[in-house]
Amino acid sequence: EKELFERRCAAVAELYQLSPRETDILQFLAKGRNAAYIQSKLTISPHTVKSHIYSIYRKLDIHSRDELSDLLGLFE
Repeated sequence: EKELFERRCAAVAELYQLSPRETDILQFLAKGRNAAYIQSKLTISPHTVKSHIYSIYRKLDIHSRDELSDLLGLFE
């Protein structure tokens, strides 16, 4: 299951041209992690996390974690 999750995230990242850092954050978001958790794990500022999340949502043309989950479910 972990392998499938990683393949889905990688496929989304490639298709939507996410940066390596955005890809890292995408994986955390897909696991249901919040900005504070991501900030602590990646040792980056809250503003940086929020900027990356905004950029990911914009590139994927989504507006919520539910939409992110739905989108990831489309990829095999």
